[in-house]
Amino acid sequence: CLTSLRTGQSGRVARVVDDDPALLRYLTELGIMPRVTVTVTERAPFDGPLHVRVGRAKSGPIYPLGPQVANQVYVETND
Repeated sequence: CLTSLRTGQSGRVARVVDDDPALLRYLTELGIMPRVTVTVTERAPFDGPLHVRVGRAKSGPIYPLGPQVANQVYVETND
């Protein structure tokens, strides 16, 4: 899942747990959906949020995602 990525590591969203329609809407608003590349730019300590850049561009938007949300996003990496 997204929480397994290291700072600076990218992955392509493979799937999102779809049990919660509100979560799906929220992630869609952020642009986090299957086949989109995401990069972890920062990890806050003590189970704090991951800061995730959406898209391949270095200027792409960065969003903080708490562990409860990040654990619902599954990614594929090239590593």
